[in-house]
Amino acid sequence: MDMPSHDNPPELASGNILKHVSMSTRIHETVYTLESRVLSLPDGGTRSEYRVMLERNVIKDWTEGDVGQYFGMDIY
Repeated sequence: MDMPSHDNPPELASGNILKHVSMSTRIHETVYTLESRVLSLPDGGTRSEYRVMLERNVIKDWTEGDVGQYFGMDIY
């Protein structure tokens, strides 16, 4: 699976991507990419999601949860 470009994030059925960040982390000798995004919802709310990738392969697809707070960046 190719990694998507986030220069122009796609619109989603549930809303638009408001914020998106990614970072790499090493666990033992394996490097993973963690991505976090915040979506706008039709009702005016937001939802945080994350996914985990190994190289260009999705290990865990977009799942509701807030991991962006652990990136050491204020993305919200």
